[in-house]
Amino acid sequence: MKYVSIGFIFSLVGIIVSLVFWDIHMIPVITSSIGVVFLVATLIFSGTLVSGDRIRANYATESEEDRKSRYKMFTNSLLLAIPNFIVSIVFSFLLNNG
Repeated sequence: MKYVSIGFIFSLVGIIVSLVFWDIHMIPVITSSIGVVFLVATLIFSGTLVSGDRIRANYATESEEDRKSRYKMFTNSLLLAIPNFIVSIVFSFLLNNG
């Protein structure tokens, strides 16, 4: 839950930056951009952007401890991205239907 809370803090910072430099209609753009950054980090840490040969080679050469560390990093990155997408969807809905 710590990383979800940190993700909401990043969303709050995105909201504040949007209100200071632009207007309220930029909140979904800023928060979803923050979410995309963490989602790309998730994809990089998980190893899904490499070919099958590279995945097999990485799996064969990395230790169990390294694999668990990499799994923890991409899980935490995903937990940071989710609140940003939730805030983006909520503000997008509120601004378009409100």
